[in-house]
Amino acid sequence: MANDWPLVGREQELAFARRALADPEVCGLLLTGRAGAGKTRLAKVLLAELAGGGARTHWVRAMSSASTIPFGAFAHLLPGSADGSGDRAHRLNQVAGHLTRGAEGRRLVLCVDDAHLLDDLSATLVHQLAATASAFVIVIAPHGVSVPDPVFAMWKDRVAERLDVGELTRPQTTELITAVLDGRLDDGAEHRLWGLTLGNPLFLRELVQGGLDSGSLSAEDGVWRWSGALAATPRLVELIETRTDRVDADERRLLELLAFGEPLGCEPLVRLGAARVLATTEQAGLVVSERTGRRLNVRLAHPLYAEVIRRRTSPLRQRDTYRILAQTLDLTGARRAEDKPRLVRWRLAAGLPTDPQLVRAAAETLLRKDFPQAEQLAAEAVRMGGGFGAKFLLAQVRIAGGRPADADSLLSELAGETVSDAQHARVAATRARNLAFGLNRFDEAAEVLDTAETAVSGTQDDLVAARAALLAASGASRAALELLGPVLDRNRRGDALRLSALVVAAGALSSTGRTEACLGVVDEGLEIASRISDAFAPGAQVRLEHARIVALCRAGRLEEAEDLAGDDYRDAVRDRWGPAVAGAAASLGTVALAYGNVRGAIRWLREALAADAHDQPHEFRPAVAAALVRATAMSGRIAEPRGDWDGAWVAVARGELSRAASLGASAASAAEADGRFAVAAEIRHDLLRFGADPGEIPSAGGMAALYSAHAAARSDASALDAVAASFADVGARLLAAEASAQAARAYRAEGKNGSAATSAQRARAWLASCEDAATPALSLLDTPLDLTVRELEIARLVATGLTSRAVADRLVVSVRTVDNVLHGVYAKLGISGRRELASVVGPLASGSSPGDGP
Repeated sequence: MANDWPLVGREQELAFARRALADPEVCGLLLTGRAGAGKTRLAKVLLAELAGGGARTHWVRAMSSASTIPFGAFAHLLPGSADGSGDRAHRLNQVAGHLTRGAEGRRLVLCVDDAHLLDDLSATLVHQLAATASAFVIVIAPHGVSVPDPVFAMWKDRVAERLDVGELTRPQTTELITAVLDGRLDDGAEHRLWGLTLGNPLFLRELVQGGLDSGSLSAEDGVWRWSGALAATPRLVELIETRTDRVDADERRLLELLAFGEPLGCEPLVRLGAARVLATTEQAGLVVSERTGRRLNVRLAHPLYAEVIRRRTSPLRQRDTYRILAQTLDLTGARRAEDKPRLVRWRLAAGLPTDPQLVRAAAETLLRKDFPQAEQLAAEAVRMGGGFGAKFLLAQVRIAGGRPADADSLLSELAGETVSDAQHARVAATRARNLAFGLNRFDEAAEVLDTAETAVSGTQDDLVAARAALLAASGASRAALELLGPVLDRNRRGDALRLSALVVAAGALSSTGRTEACLGVVDEGLEIASRISDAFAPGAQVRLEHARIVALCRAGRLEEAEDLAGDDYRDAVRDRWGPAVAGAAASLGTVALAYGNVRGAIRWLREALAADAHDQPHEFRPAVAAALVRATAMSGRIAEPRGDWDGAWVAVARGELSRAASLGASAASAAEADGRFAVAAEIRHDLLRFGADPGEIPSAGGMAALYSAHAAARSDASALDAVAASFADVGARLLAAEASAQAARAYRAEGKNGSAATSAQRARAWLASCEDAATPALSLLDTPLDLTVRELEIARLVATGLTSRAVADRLVVSVRTVDNVLHGVYAKLGISGRRELASVVGPLASGSSPGDGP
């Protein structure tokens, strides 16, 4: 990493400084701001510009060790023969004259860093040089400190302008990180860095450097990700300690209380006798106060202060700090909802007696907000004898926190401790879901349900709902919904059981094309999820939100889907909850693919799977992975297929359109057999995009109606134009471009070259927002009219350099068939052989590989 980071986000400050430098009435510039805000960096840029323009520049840095030595800060600029005798005025004139003569007629510019540490004579010299216009003086001082009177007088007397250098905004912070790393930082890491640095360039630099040094910050798939804790460099720790160590014993105790318990209410702190230290530490810039509703809260001035103070506090001191915190919160009565889990945590950390039921309740509250704390509290509740409820909660916390193997061990143990059919069914259902969706052990999950169903009496709806979840995950949407209907009828209360059934129903309804029913189920499920803890249905909200986005995309409501997915993603990143980040990224990838933004889809779908790799696997992971394969193939690159649908797109990327049609037809038939009519409609429309016969497109509403209209307009140029406009109206720009490309080809076949040019122009305009898209329909813009789909397929494969044998093996035909087709192609195109094919029919989409062949 370069020593000097680029100067980002300082355009306004630079413009202000340059105006001051150009103003003949201004002879100085006072730069002030918090430590690490970038004052010195800004001054160095200005000085470099001035030196490049011919000015004589000097850098002066004041230090506390030289603050009692006359002209101590300027010692390195003075000649060894400088006269130390004489009165004050004589010495000032002597030093000022030496500096001005040394400029040799050029403009003299001095930059004084840490001006608050100047000795009296140096401060007076700075003022004299500016006041007499002998030099332009740039003075740097931290915000909130007292500077020597002569320096202050420069600004008061309007000899100098004052420029406050603030922290970077969040977008500027992101821009700076991107420039430094020469790549994008993933949103979760960006959020964490922003939360810790709040735009302070120095703090940002040290944290990024620490991450690079430790290996925690590394690039993956072109995106920089952060794994593990954020590690501050020793330099950053020393800088923060320098600020936080300048306090007395009472002030240090306040800083420790805030480091372990912020934010804290002002009133209870005052009752503890902290009124004086509150005032002094706020004046020193160590703490800030802010009003939240009717409560006046106090917190440390910067998040990194807390990190460093916690690191330096001994275990015994921590225990005593938590005791005081618990007493402080008791003074307010812990009236707010967030106060209760805090009080429980502090009492436990202080070794004070605590009710295990309160500990369990606190763990439930923290489940989505702080997994490590939630697991710690749940484990403590188990240790304290919290019984079945505490142990089951601990298993749920481990599931939600991305530890399915540990959760399975605990659930297996708990299965032998159940005392009722209801408990047994609940544990078995939870274990089955965890085995299937957390550990990808679907067969074992089904066996757990089989065993439980024979062990309990009557129908246990927990088991039925879990069985439906397994069916839905395998694609059997109709069968899943048939099981869930009676479960929902029997369970009308808004509890965890109904919520888990609604989650499964939402995904199944979306795949069948029953959009409105799906959205109604999602609304009800989200309302229940808002009232009960995630401990009772881990990840339910994530799956509901994703099902809603998928349903909206299939309904053609892309803008609405994009807005909701963006909100979900911002909330997930803020909460730093891996499953939610994965789900929201998957939703954004789904929307991007529906728009036709192939590059964006690949980015978001990769992020969904990458986030998932570090947290809880989600139930829709297979669908996300398959969508990533399809998106990759739409860019002309090849990935490993997972099923027939994405396998069809991989065949397209390889140039094997016949195989793509066969795989796509098989996938569509399977979806129809399972009742997934919305999925089947999309697959059959893909067949049309491949240039194959789509068959009958199921009537599933929303986008399916446009797919049917597209199929009906296959060779009708004007109808294809109308379909393209309809796709564009809902935002499906790639589909619009493809339909318009087909219209252009149809117009050319009719000899209507003007209309063909217009349709082609519209197609290319829509393609401008479809980055990296390379689909078969788009190739129609540049391919000869006379070739059939089979001829074009073989011609393009041969154009990549494949032999006739290799092409025959790919397409499962004879070599003679390939050669006969090629001779026909040569005759139609008027070319002599293979070497001319690429220039006429175009190569395969970028990134395709011809593969090996004899």
